[in-house]
Amino acid sequence: MRWAAAGGRAAGLAALVLGAACVGASAGCTSSGAEAVGPTGWVSPGPAPTPAVSLTPVDPGPPPVVTVPGPAAGEVARVVVISQGEGKAFRNVPGVPVAQGRTYTVEVACAAGRASDGTSYAIYDAAPGTWGHGEPLYSRPFRCDGSVQRTEHLGLPAGRVQIDVRGLPADAVTAYALIRPE
Repeated sequence: MRWAAAGGRAAGLAALVLGAACVGASAGCTSSGAEAVGPTGWVSPGPAPTPAVSLTPVDPGPPPVVTVPGPAAGEVARVVVISQGEGKAFRNVPGVPVAQGRTYTVEVACAAGRASDGTSYAIYDAAPGTWGHGEPLYSRPFRCDGSVQRTEHLGLPAGRVQIDVRGLPADAVTAYALIRPE
């Protein structure tokens, strides 16, 4: 008798809970099954919509080929970056000092599996004891997409300078930046 009474109470409790869910739901209960009802009586609209489809290929293909130009007479500085294992190898090549009153052209290029916009170059004072310290003398963003980009008619302070590239994408295979007289 105890088991029957306990079973009856459990069945009554289940009916009470189901009845409360039916009263809370605006559509009511149907004989086809229970609806998903949240704690506030909200009825789920169904599965979430499918996100927008991306047209970015999974395999972007080979990166563009960037050919690093040879040194030129009067070149002030250059940096060449190549992919090496999991990282990058940077090779800085100092040139002649900047001449007072002369203007220069900065030439940059970068190749990666996917084009990106987060890359920039920076020109620093390279006097003894200054490398890696302080703000750049000049910097500018450029697109890492395989194209050669130039900044022309750039005046720089007389003396030694160095150029660096920053923000290379992880899949960059080649990049360079150089400063030549006009």
